[in-house]
Amino acid sequence: MTDTASDLRRSCERLDRENARLKEQLAAQKRRADSLARTVSHLRKAREEDRKKFEDEIAKKDAIIKGLKKELAEAKAIQNHDGTNTGMSTSRTPIGKDKVISNINSRQKSGRPKGGTPLHKKHSLDGTAVQPDIEETQVHPLEDWVHCPGCGGSDFSPTGESEVKYEYDVRINVVKIKHEFFYYRCNDCGSVIRSDIPPSLKEQHQYGSSLKAILLSLTNTANAAMNKAAMFLAGITGGRLTPCEGYIAKLQRKAAEGLMQFRSDLKHVLVTRKIIYWDDTVIFILTKRACFRFYGDERIAYYTAHEHKDLKSIEEDNVLSILTDDITVMHDHNSINYNEMFCFVNIECIQHLERDLQKNADDTGHVWSLEVKKLISITIKKRKEAIDRGEKSFDKDFIADFNRRLDECLEKGWKENKAEPDTYGADDEKALLNRIKKYRDNYFRWVVDFGLPTTNNLSERSLRGIKSRMKISGQFESVEAADNHAVIRSYIETCRRNGINEIVALQRLCEGHPYTVEEIFREHPL
Repeated sequence: MTDTASDLRRSCERLDRENARLKEQLAAQKRRADSLARTVSHLRKAREEDRKKFEDEIAKKDAIIKGLKKELAEAKAIQNHDGTNTGMSTSRTPIGKDKVISNINSRQKSGRPKGGTPLHKKHSLDGTAVQPDIEETQVHPLEDWVHCPGCGGSDFSPTGESEVKYEYDVRINVVKIKHEFFYYRCNDCGSVIRSDIPPSLKEQHQYGSSLKAILLSLTNTANAAMNKAAMFLAGITGGRLTPCEGYIAKLQRKAAEGLMQFRSDLKHVLVTRKIIYWDDTVIFILTKRACFRFYGDERIAYYTAHEHKDLKSIEEDNVLSILTDDITVMHDHNSINYNEMFCFVNIECIQHLERDLQKNADDTGHVWSLEVKKLISITIKKRKEAIDRGEKSFDKDFIADFNRRLDECLEKGWKENKAEPDTYGADDEKALLNRIKKYRDNYFRWVVDFGLPTTNNLSERSLRGIKSRMKISGQFESVEAADNHAVIRSYIETCRRNGINEIVALQRLCEGHPYTVEEIFREHPL
């Protein structure tokens, strides 16, 4: 019994030791498993972090690629911008790109060779149109060094025959005119009076009206700087007449002062017109951006200049603000025209819309805008043909068909825009579609009424001169100088549009009795 108990006890001890060993092994395995679990968790976490980091890196690179693609598209679009799809001048055409002048709504190439057509009569100077009288004769005998082409001899005798050529030239003849004003004594009371001296002769010595007119024409129409005008006059007179820049500046100011009444009267006529064109452009006054503005039509040119291009300056002009709702105003989508303070009818330049449509097609590659542009071009052509036939408008069916086709194009435009919202120019395209939707009637009133113009080209042509002046003569020295130029240009251009010679008009101005608005339109009724 004792041995059995002892064996059992040893067995239990052995089992306890084995159990303890197994427990220790189990604990070790558990620790290992926990370690492995932590390792796996760490690896999973690291992998997740790496994955996220990789995805972030990919996203960043995708964003960079997207940005670069957009920048490339923008660069290509800018390179493609010219006078056909923007309002940029040819002088701003990018380097390496041929200058393109927009031919929107203009004649298309016919394919015919350049030059006169068959049976076309050559234009030449009319022998009697300039001056039929011979005022100077020059003879040209044979030169001593000439030898006979037949035998080489040099002994010649006249045949009595000759060949005559006529030359028309100009010679500047400086004339110094003496004006004498006599004194008279009254036989009744003995008072002494003198014949009246006109204001143009108040100085002891002064330049005449013809010379002043030339200077004003050079500085206000030919866009010559004052120093260049002075140099020109000195050159053509052989240095006898040398007006200084200060004199020319004073002449400019005096001329403008003499036209204040003309300017006021011209505005009164302007605001009674049924259709008024207007636009403005940037000029520079002492290196700062300023504004030069045009209002008018085919017969009237009214200019103003301001320090700022804003609503306040338009209010100062007091033109748009006094127009009634029976007057139509043509403009280049000047949003300021839709201010609630104005009540006139708006129409918008279709040529500017065509440029925007072309730009959109060039930038986005979408076809809807080209389809609208084509529809406009075809309709304008048919409108001209109808006008030539004496028609006043399209019939209702034509107008309905035009609107239906326009709706289809615009619907396609919205679909193309929504399909590619991230393409370059998509935001501008959306803005263009919204603009057409909002101002559709104003853009296309010309389809319904043939009496309305299609473009604001008249305003652009009227402002072209001031842009040329800025390129040639540079900035103005003051707002007053810019406004003086505006007043004189209003006078010159209005006279010119009514068939009055510019120099004659300026001579009268310099003599103190310029053409009045009443006189212009009495002789040339509106």
